[in-house]
Amino acid sequence: MCSIVFDADVVAPPSHLDVAFFEEVLETALRTARVQLLSIHIRMGSSTGENYCSQIYRVKVSFQRPDHPEQHMAFIVKSIPHLDSVEFIDDLQVYLKEKITYYEVLPRLELLMQCKRSFGPKLYHCLKHPENSLVFEDLAEKGFVMASRELGLNEEHCQLVMERLAEFHATSMALAVLDPHLFDAYGDGMLSPRGLAKDDGLLMQFFSGNGKELHHLVSTWPGFEGIAEKIGKYMRNQRANLERSQAPQEKEVRVLNHGDLWVNNMLFKYDAAQRPQDLILIDFQLSVWGSPGIDLNYFFYTSLTLDVLRHRRTQLLRTYHARLAKTLLDLDMGVPVPSYEQILEEVHRRESYGFFASYGIFPTVSQDKAQTADNNLESFKDADFAKQKVRQMFQSRRLADTLRYTLPHFERAGVLD
Repeated sequence: MCSIVFDADVVAPPSHLDVAFFEEVLETALRTARVQLLSIHIRMGSSTGENYCSQIYRVKVSFQRPDHPEQHMAFIVKSIPHLDSVEFIDDLQVYLKEKITYYEVLPRLELLMQCKRSFGPKLYHCLKHPENSLVFEDLAEKGFVMASRELGLNEEHCQLVMERLAEFHATSMALAVLDPHLFDAYGDGMLSPRGLAKDDGLLMQFFSGNGKELHHLVSTWPGFEGIAEKIGKYMRNQRANLERSQAPQEKEVRVLNHGDLWVNNMLFKYDAAQRPQDLILIDFQLSVWGSPGIDLNYFFYTSLTLDVLRHRRTQLLRTYHARLAKTLLDLDMGVPVPSYEQILEEVHRRESYGFFASYGIFPTVSQDKAQTADNNLESFKDADFAKQKVRQMFQSRRLADTLRYTLPHFERAGVLD
């Protein structure tokens, strides 16, 4: 008889994660039904306050196959509860999109790379009811770990991200030639009109609260009076400005964007000297078909150290373009190779997306872990809690230092006009 043990940190053990569920997971992972589950151990897979829309569980199973000794296998379970507070999850079809991405898109992209790259973990099982749940291989077993979101990524990490992101984007361009309608389901991203339609919707409330706090903060800085005035004007038409920053444009380069490309959605593998050697992306629930400027700007303004952002941005873009061009040429499928100037233009046209990332996402990313233990979407439904938490986020020294550099940049780029 197989036993299931939940660690004490699993406050409300999910009933759908039962023996039958993991039997199916294991059979898919091993490609055989000739297997007997012996035990299942489940613990929380991420710290409190590090995941907003989902619960992450780390699972270790023991099993036996005929004529084999007892074996073990590890999985990650991502469970997305059906909550009124996260209605945008249904509006943007994030569960369906992520399932399609892992089951169909990523394997085809990896085949185009002749299996020399893994863009994401393997997906072994998914379940829609009673909770949207996806079961992945546990990449920690292969030595992949997260970098520090609080510190940001140094140049060496960022160069690797640029190379892998370029390969991901380039293979998606080639796959779109082979299957022109495959990416029709990727019209909605984080700033889709569907997700931002409701004034009382969680996304719009969150971004609005951050925008007001940004305006309040910058209004207190001597020498930033003009920028503060422009931010105030921008926020009075915030929804339209957000939607415009992601909306498709004529004659743009189009790729499959990860859509939420920040530190915690990347897993790095290091050599003995602790230098990053490999990278795998996770969480494709907000992927969107559109300009590569979306991913590039979002990454730049959420995940880099200020020194790298200030001094190495051009070098990173050159690395991205060089690998994008090489990958497209190696694929030899007749996909036009964008020039470096075209990539610069894509990034420039999406500077407004970078501005959104700098005030809508980065304050949360840069917050000290000691302050995030009570961060969850249910808590943010409380107006007083949300106001206090946003005020706390905007007190970060790293955030203030970064904004003092980026806001004049966004003003020069015309984002605030």
